[in-house]
Amino acid sequence: MDTKHDTFRWGILGCGLIAPRFFRAVEETGEGRVVAAASTSARRAKHFQHETGVARTYSSYTAMLEHENLDAVYVATTHNFHAECARLCLEQAIPVLVEKAFTQNAPQASEIIALARERNLFLMEAMWTRFNPAITRLRELLQHEAIGHMNGFEADFCVRMGRLNPKMMPWNRMYSPRLAGGALLDLGIYPVAFARMIFGQPPSRISSSANMTWTGVDKTSRYEFDYPDGAQARMKTSFVENGSREAVIFGSKGSIRIPQFYRPDRLIIQREGKEEIRTFEEPGFAYQVREVHRCLKSGLTESPIMPLDETLETMETLDILRAQWEMKYPGE
Repeated sequence: MDTKHDTFRWGILGCGLIAPRFFRAVEETGEGRVVAAASTSARRAKHFQHETGVARTYSSYTAMLEHENLDAVYVATTHNFHAECARLCLEQAIPVLVEKAFTQNAPQASEIIALARERNLFLMEAMWTRFNPAITRLRELLQHEAIGHMNGFEADFCVRMGRLNPKMMPWNRMYSPRLAGGALLDLGIYPVAFARMIFGQPPSRISSSANMTWTGVDKTSRYEFDYPDGAQARMKTSFVENGSREAVIFGSKGSIRIPQFYRPDRLIIQREGKEEIRTFEEPGFAYQVREVHRCLKSGLTESPIMPLDETLETMETLDILRAQWEMKYPGE
């Protein structure tokens, strides 16, 4: 792929609610532009074009990939289509950024990662939280043991999605097993991936529970992780109730509280009885887009900040959680 030009040409697969945010983020970087988008719904594609002014839209994913000269593609479909769409891009030799959760399950993730590595193509999970300035600083603080040895993590990501109409079940994506719905892949991915980031390894023991919808997906779920060194993590997610949306990391010498941990602009550090508040730039998608551009310019096939092995380990953890609830998606 020629990355010597000044502007990266992006395509988007899927024109749902998150796609316009990504469109604006690419524009914000000043390094790229979205030149085309595709949706299996012609209505959604036209609405996206009206909202963003994107030059071209397609009602076929394959048609966009074959007709456009793209440097990268962002997969913004529902979870059940992530693996299929990533495969289509890689087979066309196009680098891919896949919205989280990366795939529906770990076997799909393993297959897509293997294909990208076999073809020497860039692939990354769009874990946008990882690249925001507050999280970059948090990782530096933890690396330098600013609060001593980490021994605990707690996180709440409960968001009552008021616009969901129970009368529309199971057609609404959050309630739909066919679309890999439920709290876990949509919201639980945030604290689970966060725990993997700060502890640097998957848990050695996992226990969990879930309250299920009548359609067979989790609406509220709780996870407890143990690690080999004795550290513990406790997390809760829900799409039917509200929570603090806060995370706290506990160490032997203090703690770090992260309000709105999925999109933080503050870190509240407690050490030796003193509180220090550090503020950061507004979080957004542009930071992860710049990371993709940086990797492509450098000839990297994966990001050292969001490595594929870590993505796979997180997907394996999600599979273990679902197995504990006997929750399966169609075809599994």
